[in-house]
Amino acid sequence: MRSGLALALLLASCGGGELPGAGGGASAKFGGASPWGTANAVYSRSAGILEQPVVGASTDEAQNLWVATRVALYLLKPGETTFRRFTVADGLHLQGNPVSYCDRDFAGGDRRCPITGAAANPGISEIEGGAPGEVFVGYFGLDDGTGEWDDPNRHTGKLDRVRLTSAGGLQINRMDLVASNSPQFWHNRTVQRLLYDHVRHPHELYVGSNHGVDRLWPDKYRAPAKGEWFLNAANEWMSDHLHPQVCFHHACDASESDLRLGDWKGMALSADGNLWVGGRWTGGQIRWTPDLDSWWNRPGNQIYSVAFGDPYKGPCGQGFCNQPVFMVPAEGDVVSVQAVAVTADGRAWFASGRTTTADAPRGLAAWDGKAFRYFDPQRDAGMAENDVRDMIALPDGRLVLAGANTGLVFWNPQTGVHTSLRAGAGLPDDHVFRIELDTMVSPPALYVATFAGAAALRKLP
Repeated sequence: MRSGLALALLLASCGGGELPGAGGGASAKFGGASPWGTANAVYSRSAGILEQPVVGASTDEAQNLWVATRVALYLLKPGETTFRRFTVADGLHLQGNPVSYCDRDFAGGDRRCPITGAAANPGISEIEGGAPGEVFVGYFGLDDGTGEWDDPNRHTGKLDRVRLTSAGGLQINRMDLVASNSPQFWHNRTVQRLLYDHVRHPHELYVGSNHGVDRLWPDKYRAPAKGEWFLNAANEWMSDHLHPQVCFHHACDASESDLRLGDWKGMALSADGNLWVGGRWTGGQIRWTPDLDSWWNRPGNQIYSVAFGDPYKGPCGQGFCNQPVFMVPAEGDVVSVQAVAVTADGRAWFASGRTTTADAPRGLAAWDGKAFRYFDPQRDAGMAENDVRDMIALPDGRLVLAGANTGLVFWNPQTGVHTSLRAGAGLPDDHVFRIELDTMVSPPALYVATFAGAAALRKLP
């Protein structure tokens, strides 16, 4: 998800210059008109997308449109009408194309030889457009296990950096997430959310996973040389991993027993470049740093401008008592944040929905820097359900809320006015998986990934 940005900020940060044309069709400019025109579009089987569901749709800085299903990646360049399909045969690290790791290749990487890594079922989890001709593909991993030396699944999941070559093929680098200080720890596997910064700190990538949040510099990526210490190369492009934390039904202590952290599906950048995050048990804001090492290697009170939920003693009315975003009965109870957005007035919004059928959606929470205010997705925002699957902020102050089964709602929190958009009236399906706002063009374009296909909304309700 990309949260809405003021067009002036976008132009000031990017200079309004032409984007590099790698892999692109018609030229595009930051803040300029889209090479796709202004008409809304639906992309499904007739455009060459062969599978369902569609799990993501995203543009890169050359305005190439990337779409993903669980088992394939699709590309449509400006001016084209039919997607090109890429699969494991093109180098994607799905189950049929694992990477083999061994200490004979890079020192300190593994103690078993060989050990393989690739996506786990059902395959692709997320995509996010990057630099011109570049897209990042996140995968499902096998999350159970110790995440250490003895865990045979420690290389599953992760993500690919995919770039178009001048010959029209793909160059693919597998980015294997690991703890920055020791290759003993391989906790982050399933990619839950990708966020690429085109504007504030250009070409930084944030990866929300089943465990923590990584920060990457993809432009600095290189594989370790044969026999080189594994982390020599990894620490040039990766900083692992941060997470606000709570503990199960008690305040956390030095032993870190009963920690509850993970499923970081919510990420959004504030105007100052700091990162709001939300996960299964809590949320908070991580302060940005100019280098990778100090992003994680610093005291906790320097990492977080705010980290909700620990300690927390239970519901306390409408006040602020350090609740883990929502007023759950006790610290460590599930809040199930699915998305985070920052509106034009600076408020950070958290949306709760279902990850499992047992989850109880908590609604919407808005943080103004001092306290939370809570909203009901149905009563206040006009949704037809309370299971919020995704959320983005528009530059005009509205929120777009995606329902798991009921399409989209465009809601103005200031006035209460809301408009719904359903299948047959602009969406290919009511089952929404992901929404993303492209603010690199004017007007911004909203991309919607649904079960039956993708939609590009260039004229918003």
